[in-house]
Amino acid sequence: MNLRLHVFFGQFVWLIAALKGKTLQGVPGYGRNLVIKTLPAIEDYQSNVYEVFMEPYLYDLSRPAYTFSGDRSQKQIDLAAAPRSLPGLQAIAYLKADEDSGVTGELLFTQIVPNGPVTIEGNITGLAAGLHGLHVHQSGAIQDNCKDIGPHFIAYYGRHGGPRDHIRHVGDLGNIKADEGTLAVKIVDHLISLAGPRSIVGRSVAITKGEDDYGRAGTEDSALTGSSGPAVACGIIGYMN
Repeated sequence: MNLRLHVFFGQFVWLIAALKGKTLQGVPGYGRNLVIKTLPAIEDYQSNVYEVFMEPYLYDLSRPAYTFSGDRSQKQIDLAAAPRSLPGLQAIAYLKADEDSGVTGELLFTQIVPNGPVTIEGNITGLAAGLHGLHVHQSGAIQDNCKDIGPHFIAYYGRHGGPRDHIRHVGDLGNIKADEGTLAVKIVDHLISLAGPRSIVGRSVAITKGEDDYGRAGTEDSALTGSSGPAVACGIIGYMN
């Protein structure tokens, strides 16, 4: 009974917070409108919540197929057909350059089974050769470049780590290695989700200037961000319909 009362109280408090939240409609977002809702903090229950609701993005069928380069140069994904042909949930992020970094790209997130692994595939251009950190951040606020996206998405208590570490932030997706030309990304992660408390939808994904050391350096910055430096590109993660 105590558990039911706690759940009811939590839902009631959340509803009050949602009704008091501010909603901004029609915020431009790469050819589609975003509805951004902020929910105030509730002491001992929840921190500030920043939710982004996205109108379905309708792909132009004349748009070129999603082409991977590098070792997978022959592989293509037609994103116009993908949402209709794959079961489960799909989300997409359009990466925009932070200031004058010149880094852009698209990442497609697919989760076939609820609570199952999420596959991340996409193309990124403009990265300097070498390793770069890839992280999901708490907020989807990308209006001022990538300055307000907040810390890594934690969801639960935990220090920064690598994607295969038992203790890590939910948003810690490791490093991607860039060479010359377009970088083809393919990652499978078992901790992020497209629904539930570990959902990354409405948050932002960012690529950092440097390599993520997975918190191994023993410094404060390493324990928080992996000493990977500032973001060079970021984008809001939104559902695909």
